[in-house]
Amino acid sequence: MHARLTIMANGTVVLYFSRFGKPLQWHHKVVLDSGAKAIARIKGHKFGGLYDPEHNYSGPLFFVPDDTLLLDEAACLGIRSPNDLYGGVVPHLFVKTKAITHGLVGRDAERPPGWSTAFAERVREIVLPGYTVFSSRDAHMAARRMLGRGPLRLKKPLSASGKDQTVVANLNELDAVLEKTGADEMATYGLVLEENLRQVRTLSVGEVAVGNLRISYYGTQRTVADNEGRPVYGGSELVCVRGGWEVLDALPMSAEVRAAVVAARRYDEATEEFHGFTASRRNYDVARGIGADDWPQSGVLEPSWRVGGASSAELAAMAAFARDSSLEIVRASHVEEYGERRRAPANAIVEFQGDDPEAGPLLRYTIVTPQDQKLRQKIWGRCGGAWVDLPASVISSDADSRVIRFRSRTGASHRGQRGNAPIGYSGSDYSPVADLSKYESPGSEDDYQHRMIVNAIALVFVSLLSVAGFWLVNAIAHS
Repeated sequence: MHARLTIMANGTVVLYFSRFGKPLQWHHKVVLDSGAKAIARIKGHKFGGLYDPEHNYSGPLFFVPDDTLLLDEAACLGIRSPNDLYGGVVPHLFVKTKAITHGLVGRDAERPPGWSTAFAERVREIVLPGYTVFSSRDAHMAARRMLGRGPLRLKKPLSASGKDQTVVANLNELDAVLEKTGADEMATYGLVLEENLRQVRTLSVGEVAVGNLRISYYGTQRTVADNEGRPVYGGSELVCVRGGWEVLDALPMSAEVRAAVVAARRYDEATEEFHGFTASRRNYDVARGIGADDWPQSGVLEPSWRVGGASSAELAAMAAFARDSSLEIVRASHVEEYGERRRAPANAIVEFQGDDPEAGPLLRYTIVTPQDQKLRQKIWGRCGGAWVDLPASVISSDADSRVIRFRSRTGASHRGQRGNAPIGYSGSDYSPVADLSKYESPGSEDDYQHRMIVNAIALVFVSLLSVAGFWLVNAIAHS
């Protein structure tokens, strides 16, 4: 049975561009606009376009900002809770970036007001080895510690989609990057020095709420070449469920994906260390790859509490859930393709197709695949809190979004010295399902006796063949 959306227009969804937001490319603005319109339809509100502080709006406002907001900025807009926006609110500028993911080089390290040592400590075991620095001195200290293991990756916290990242192999290369980084920018936002991974696959894990509708998801990201041949974000393939983290936890998934979900939740829970933080969109990137010691390595890379690459897939999934109250799970695939003459499939939602003044020819579209009625019945046929009888097609990945399986990491890894297994651990004691006995087929005593008789006959037959073979070889040898 389908539930129709009734537009009551008892509120208004508006776009808002933060004074601290970075400039957006044209296609990002177009997608931001279409996302806000989608939210208006989901909430049953009218779309009011760009927020005008001089306009007298009737009814409550719901904001779709281009970036994570600061506390005072949100307060001026009347944002009091996550129910008032699609995004997040943070107490300090650096908190909205990947700078919070790593700790400092020491007690005497430079840091901005509001830095949380407690947050860095809580996430230390679920992120890659690395440091956040706010001065050139601390950058050199961190680099000297890390370069002994191999090259490191230097990231500017404000950048996204894999941009403004440099692999550094020595201190001279570090200095070349530092010379191009302004002192004010470094003091405000910092720089991230992180272990450089090879053969990287990135998973996305998130929870999003719009009004009374909440979804959670896991999935994988694609990497494509842009119009200049550089590797950039190319979309996300998500498995979305109706409900929050607890519903996602009950979904069957591989050990690697489950570990990524657990890590993302731990990272999300640690945000309570930042007073005043709130978010209706909580998205986390988790990297999986090969570290400097040639061992598999995993870790949360960064948070996203604003409109991001996976937003189109999130909102398309939410719209499907809003239209059909009986729907419980969908696959949502967002695709970004660069180049001329790209075409979207017939069933796609096209968000942008054209020539971006900066990015060049680009196509962005999303496909949502709801599951059938049989699957919905199976999903809610729970047993002991676990989801049962879920077909593999729902949680499998195609060639562009597969999750690679890693061996458990042991040995002399510095990560292992901390006493905890890495995120990618899937050793013999680990099972993503608490009890597999309920999946076993019941067998009778007659079945057992029959199998034993067949085994005995097979053993006699093989023995006779062996004797015959030995006799034949011996006869040939003496002929």
